[in-house]
Amino acid sequence: MTVVSVVIVNYNVKDLVLRCLETLYGFHYQPFDMEVILVDNDSSDGSVEAVGNRYKDVIIIENKYNAGFPAANNQAFKIANGRYLFMLNPDTEFQDDSLDRLVAFMEQNPQTDMIGPRLLNSDGSYQASVWRYPTLSGIFFEMLYLKPFLGHKNYRDKDLTQPFEADSFSGAAILFRREVMDKIGVLDEKLFWIEEVDYCYRAQHAGFKLVYYPYASILHHIGQSAKKNYNITICNQIVNKIKFFKKYHPGFPWIMVVILSFCNVLAKILMFSLLSPFKKIYRLKAKAYVYTLPRVFNPPQGMK
Repeated sequence: MTVVSVVIVNYNVKDLVLRCLETLYGFHYQPFDMEVILVDNDSSDGSVEAVGNRYKDVIIIENKYNAGFPAANNQAFKIANGRYLFMLNPDTEFQDDSLDRLVAFMEQNPQTDMIGPRLLNSDGSYQASVWRYPTLSGIFFEMLYLKPFLGHKNYRDKDLTQPFEADSFSGAAILFRREVMDKIGVLDEKLFWIEEVDYCYRAQHAGFKLVYYPYASILHHIGQSAKKNYNITICNQIVNKIKFFKKYHPGFPWIMVVILSFCNVLAKILMFSLLSPFKKIYRLKAKAYVYTLPRVFNPPQGMK
C-alpha cells in the first residue's frame, strides 16, 4: 500500500499549485511511496494543463464545475491508496522535509491519529492554524474584531513551539490515518469554510487523538483562491458557524449564533456601504454582506 496520499484541491491558482508541487517533491527525501491527487474545480487559468505537462505522476481529477473544497477532497479520498491521507492546500509551500517529519512522527507514535503542522505566513511569521472549537463568546469577540479576547481560541495560552493535543487544525495541511476515514467517513459536503473543524470534531469524539506538531512547518500563502469571490468567502465564513452550531449545539446556542450573525451582517452592510465610495474592495464586501443577509436564516447546503 502507498504510504501517503497527498490530496490537493485547486481553483485558479496555477502558479501557486506548481510551486506547491515543486517544493513537495523537492523536499521529499524519505524512501516511502507517495501519491499525489490533484482535484481541479474547473479552473480557467491552465492549471490542469500546466500540472499535467510538468508532473506526469500526479493523478488529476478534472471537474467541469466548482465542486467546493469538501466535495473535491472527498473525490480524492475515495480513490486514495495511502495508509495516511494528507490534505494540502495549493497555496502552501515547503521549505524543508516537513511531510517526511509528519509521517515519521505518526510512525513513531501509533496512538496519534491526526496531526497538524505549524503554518507560517508568506513572510515567515506565525499563522494561526490550530483552534479550539467555536464558542458563543468566541464568535461574539470575533465579530467585533476583539483579537485580545481570541487568544484562548487560538491556543495563545499554550507554548506554540511545542507539540500538544488540540481540538482542530487548519485544512491547509492535515495528515491523518486511513482508520480515521474508515470510522467517521469523509468531509461533510454541506459545510464549507469550517469542514476541517467539523472533521476534527468528529474524529476527536470518535476517540481519535489529534496533535499539533510545530517541528514541521509549512508556508501558507493564505486566501488566494478566496479573494476571487467575496460572496462565497464572506457568506460561508458566517453561515457555516451557524450550521456547525445547529449540527452540534441545537437550541439556545444555535439561536444566539443566528441572532449575533444577523446583527453582525447588518452592521457590516452599513459600514462597508459608507466606505464603498473610497475603495472597490469596500463595494465588493458591502455586496457580499447583502448577499449573505438572507442566508443567515436559510443557510445554503454546501458552497453557494
